[in-house]
Amino acid sequence: MNRRQAVALVALGVMKSRAAVAQSHLDALKKAPGDYKPQCFNPEEYRLIDELAETIIPADDVSGGARAAGVAGYIDLVVANSPAATQQSWRARLAAFDEAARSKQGRPFLALEAAQRAALLNQVARNEKQPRTEAERLFASMKTMTVFGYYSAEIGLRKGLGYRGGQALRSFPGCTHGAGAHT
Repeated sequence: MNRRQAVALVALGVMKSRAAVAQSHLDALKKAPGDYKPQCFNPEEYRLIDELAETIIPADDVSGGARAAGVAGYIDLVVANSPAATQQSWRARLAAFDEAARSKQGRPFLALEAAQRAALLNQVARNEKQPRTEAERLFASMKTMTVFGYYSAEIGLRKGLGYRGGQALRSFPGCTHGAGAHT
């Protein structure tokens, strides 16, 4: 494991003593995301994490979404190798998020239609910079972990961003889109 990977894992909450183990599991996850078996979350919690991640970064015509990148496994792996207090916090926030779905939409998040999910995420995202509730804290953590996990995976890096890596370019081509294309 290189220092950059170790620092990234520790920054996300992985205990220093577990960084090497986490990196080994992360490498296995990258090779076969479909074979991942949750280490921390129960099946319902894991499914909620998977659906939330996919709602945050859905598949499109350019690349697969968070599910194809194995983001739920990535989050489970990071939390499983974090202190017990972090694991308990994630579980409490998942429960609070699902309770927010029930109170605002009348059903648990996994039973909501796409438009209802989007409405709920818009509500909990309003205070993303300074979350006040456990549901808002879950969203902030989920967004950070989803983005990091997705763009650390091959599908997000190469297909999503078009990263070619390992190439020496004679010149930097820059943005090829016209002015105002990135609004």
